[in-house]
Amino acid sequence: MRFRRLLQSTTMFSGVVGWAFLAVTSAWADDLITKTSSPAATPAPAVDAINTKVDGFGGSLGNLGIYGGNGSITVPLQGPFGAQLDGTVGNLGGDGFAVVSGHWFWRDPAAGLLGLYGSEAYWDRFGGVNAAHVAAEGERYWGPLTLQGIAGVEFGNSGSTTVATVGPVLTTTFTTGVSVPTRFFDEINLKYYFTDNISGYVGQRYLGGQGAVALGGEFAQPLGHGILASAFVEGRVGENNFHGIWGGLKFYFGPTDKPLIARHRQEDPNNWDVDNLFGLVNNQTASGSSFCTLGRASGGGCETPFVGDG
Repeated sequence: MRFRRLLQSTTMFSGVVGWAFLAVTSAWADDLITKTSSPAATPAPAVDAINTKVDGFGGSLGNLGIYGGNGSITVPLQGPFGAQLDGTVGNLGGDGFAVVSGHWFWRDPAAGLLGLYGSEAYWDRFGGVNAAHVAAEGERYWGPLTLQGIAGVEFGNSGSTTVATVGPVLTTTFTTGVSVPTRFFDEINLKYYFTDNISGYVGQRYLGGQGAVALGGEFAQPLGHGILASAFVEGRVGENNFHGIWGGLKFYFGPTDKPLIARHRQEDPNNWDVDNLFGLVNNQTASGSSFCTLGRASGGGCETPFVGDG
């Protein structure tokens, strides 16, 4: 019961954490931009070269089996600016899904990142449903520690499927679907690099009106020729359907060899695509109703008329 109350409190907690995250990043942004405006303190570029990453994953998400693949391409823009495009496709609970997202950001690889983020998740269930996310994005670096996250607005559409079971006396209808209202969301990680190629994180999620604790880790191994391979695992622990665990293999491709921490701070921001599916899973609805096919309702059931009743 105590754990249930703790999880229920994440609605308020996530709002506080999300807005605090935005306040902190905006506060230190002025300081970072002031420091880097001097010619003597010009930072490294936001993205040092065009780079890509791909991965394959599988597991469970919200009581549903999931498998698929992610891909990202990150490009440098003028000076301290960069952009990234993410794409994810796969199968969730027997139906296909796709997620596309984009990042536009300013970054000093020695200090942090500030930017804008947007995504659209589509699930081929209930006639086709989608959840969109528009947010501010930020990262702050302190040695081996990274605070990263997005916070903004979630919105989407509605879809449903109705199944009717007709019996000799009773007819039952059951409707399931997804309805995505407009509301606040956030996704935040506190990540630690135990070595340059091993990281772990603990975080918080608020998606689809529900909160959860996020956990994950990644172990990378350089392969040479600008390729870095890694194994990763991620988990979520929350109420109702907000839980799951998945993992897989990831490959980073760039012009030069770099350890995991450098890839994350000099090349590609975090890909949030799989988490964004919770904006759909957590907004699932279900309802049922019944009526007497024959006779009349009586005492919670159907009273079948006798032959010859008038």
